[in-house]
Amino acid sequence: MKVAIVEICEPNHYTAVKALGLTYASDLQNEVSIYTLAHFKTLDTLVNNANIQLIKKTEAQTILEFLEQINDAGFNTIHINTVSKYYSHFAAVNWKNLVLTVHNIDIWFNNPLNNQFALLKYRVFNTKGNIKQTFYLPIKYFTKEYFWQKQRVKMLTKIISQNQKVLVYSEAQKKTLSKYLSAKQVVVFPFCVREVTADLSVNNKFLRVCIPGSVDNHRRDYDGLFELLKKNHLLFANQICFDLLGYIPKTETTIIPQIKELEKLGIQIIYNQNFIDDKEYNERLQLCDVILGNLQASLNHQSKYGETKETGVVFNMIKAAKPGIFPNFYPVEEILKPICLLYSSDLEQLLLGLIKDNTQLHTLKQKAIEISKFYEPQYLYPKLIKQILN
Repeated sequence: MKVAIVEICEPNHYTAVKALGLTYASDLQNEVSIYTLAHFKTLDTLVNNANIQLIKKTEAQTILEFLEQINDAGFNTIHINTVSKYYSHFAAVNWKNLVLTVHNIDIWFNNPLNNQFALLKYRVFNTKGNIKQTFYLPIKYFTKEYFWQKQRVKMLTKIISQNQKVLVYSEAQKKTLSKYLSAKQVVVFPFCVREVTADLSVNNKFLRVCIPGSVDNHRRDYDGLFELLKKNHLLFANQICFDLLGYIPKTETTIIPQIKELEKLGIQIIYNQNFIDDKEYNERLQLCDVILGNLQASLNHQSKYGETKETGVVFNMIKAAKPGIFPNFYPVEEILKPICLLYSSDLEQLLLGLIKDNTQLHTLKQKAIEISKFYEPQYLYPKLIKQILN
């Protein structure tokens, strides 16, 4: 089987490309070609696999010529991982055997002009920062979104009429998509695969909690978490460490004084104001005991975790074989339920329980190792190919 995977928009989406590439490559009969741009270095390590080749756009090629080259190469399946920067170019191609990854269902399938205006209003009144961030950028994004939506509609019309496929990251997202597509047109495949690496948490002296992703109150409830820790600092002091495994954007620097106040109360918090490279990210992920998804219920009227879009927190659990903690509104996949703890207003009791009961923590971590094996490429491949050929 000849498979193409296309990522020319977002270098930080390499994890999803890697997951697909390694899964298809687990069958040595497959030929996997990953198409990308010359400056996207995050995918270079994939060429170490015998049946994966990396093909980069030449300087002489236009984006459209590069995409037409891919479409005309006779692939059995073409995965488009991200469209974000080149909507008109992707929409101009009459794709054959397409599987389009949809990162946000509402943006693609439920985004009429009144929703776009509502999102503009939300951004203007809820964005922090200077005049550029609170007014100019929302207007700029609204204008782009207006034109991008026309290209999305053009692509989706072809996908539906030609009975091609859309890929999402969870069964919950598939359920949401059932309003728009038949079940056969929806492929469910995880954002990342299990990577067997050493567990660096075995010698931790206190509970180490990792919160992966950009540090902001838009997507995560940091205000609520910090208030909880401040209120219960006598219980948590010198017994817990939070690793904010992402950088703090300039618009969220008000978080830093809150962190420093908690540190004075004896609660260790690791944070960064710059981008974290892949090596450090993975090492710190392996150092944690448990991963916390302190998610906001909704990002805005167009985005709801677990329904219209997925969180990377789940896939960091899979990648590192770690248990997770989520608010009880988040729809955890059935296979992951044995290694997920859910909270409503009792997060402090849940964390204290893990601190006091090392046996519970050890059991969760062992279960996480066992369950994560089902996310290794050789286990995922039969499920993936069944959906692709269906």
